[in-house]
Amino acid sequence: MVNQAHADHGTVLRPDQAAFVVNADGSFSLLVPDLAEGEAYSAAQMLVVAFAARLEDEDFREDMFDFLSDLHAEGGRH
Repeated sequence: MVNQAHADHGTVLRPDQAAFVVNADGSFSLLVPDLAEGEAYSAAQMLVVAFAARLEDEDFREDMFDFLSDLHAEGGRH
């Protein structure tokens, strides 16, 4: 999944999109839509938020690296 909307200053997100961004310096940014009162984030958007929040947990990060290592060892099939 690649967003093909680019501008001189980078990739453009639509107002209803959420994104987890890894910056060049290794830091992270979480971009979520501004919702009107009474609106809720979609399940997929909440998943992105949950993932970002879990990155504070070292065990979670290690589990993700282990998952990727296993995935690579299996030839990309999981």
